[in-house]
Amino acid sequence: MLSEAIIEKFILKYIKDGDVVSIGTSKAGEVFLKKLALVLELDHLPINSIQFVPTSNRLAVIARQLEIPITTINEHEIDFAVEFVDQVDRDFNFVKRDSSSLVRDKMIAQSAENLLVVAEEKNFVKKIRGRIPFEIAFFGWKRTVNQLESFGHARIREDKGRKLKTETGHYIVDVDCDKVFSLEDLEYRAKEVPGVLETGLFLGYADRIVLHNGRVRVLSRNA
Repeated sequence: MLSEAIIEKFILKYIKDGDVVSIGTSKAGEVFLKKLALVLELDHLPINSIQFVPTSNRLAVIARQLEIPITTINEHEIDFAVEFVDQVDRDFNFVKRDSSSLVRDKMIAQSAENLLVVAEEKNFVKKIRGRIPFEIAFFGWKRTVNQLESFGHARIREDKGRKLKTETGHYIVDVDCDKVFSLEDLEYRAKEVPGVLETGLFLGYADRIVLHNGRVRVLSRNA
C-alpha cells in the first residue's frame, strides 16, 4: 500500500474541486477512501468539494460514515478514478483479481477521464499472464465454467466453502489462461461465451500507472 504522504500528494495533484471520484472495489480501495477523507480534512478542504461514486456496498457505507456526498454513474461521468491492480503491462493494460464486481469496475474504468492504476513494481510486466477472473451469470453457471475451460483450468471462486457472489449477484470464475492467447483475443472470445458478463482484463483504460516498492514511479500514457 502507498504511504499516507504519497496518497496525499496524488490526491492534491489529481483531484480538483467539484470532481466526481470513484475507487474500484477492493480492500485497498477502502483504505484509500478513508485516507481521502482524512486528507480533505487535514488540508481544510470542504468534504462536499467532491462527489463519490461507490462501486460496492462497503464503499458506500464508508463514504456515508465519512459524510462524503454520494452520486451515481447514471447522474455523472467520472473525473478521477483509482484502481489497485495485480498486474499491469507497458501498454497500460492491467488485470484485476481483487474485485467484488468486475462489471461495476469496468464501467468506472470506461467512464473515468483520468484513471490512476496502482501496482507493486514487481507486477509491472512485459506480458500479463496467469490467473484471469471472469464474472459470470448465476443462471447456467456450470455450463459457463465448462466453456471457460477452453482457455485454461477454470474454477469458481469460493469463500469458506461457499460460492462467492459479486455485488451484482453473480459468480467469479478464475481461469489459469494459456499463454498462447493474446489479451485482445482472450477478451473477445471470452465474451462470446453465453453467461460471461465481464472479464478482469482492462485493455487501454489506464491513463497513469503508479509503481511502488519503497520508492514510487509514475508512468503517463501521454508522456
